[in-house]
Amino acid sequence: GTYETEQLINTVTKITDLLRKCWGVAGAGIISSNLARQEGGLTTLFNPTVPGEAVYALFAFVAIDKFQHHLHCLKGDIMILINDIAAVLHEEVYRWGYEDRGQCNKNLGGAFLMVYRIGTVAEVLEKRDRAEADIFSA
Repeated sequence: GTYETEQLINTVTKITDLLRKCWGVAGAGIISSNLARQEGGLTTLFNPTVPGEAVYALFAFVAIDKFQHHLHCLKGDIMILINDIAAVLHEEVYRWGYEDRGQCNKNLGGAFLMVYRIGTVAEVLEKRDRAEADIFSA
């Protein structure tokens, strides 16, 4: 009954959280395309080598200067500093027009990588063509 359904929902939620954390935004396309692949009406085996898609992205690598010193002084509160720095970076990128398409991709303690997806090659070329048309039509 209800207990088994709740257990199943919790399990699927945990698996999807792990997939999102391990594979990130880029992996989401691979996973969803694999789940959608069918042969004879049945889903085929998972294939991580499904051809990908070229995208434009903005990469921000942030290193906190004198991290060991800050870690020694702040101890458990070091995550507040890291999260504050990430929030400032994210807000600035959002302000410049990349909106909510970014995420922290890799945390190395004193440094982290954030990735902001701009769009597929086709999407970016379409935006460029529209911008050129707007600029040169006047």
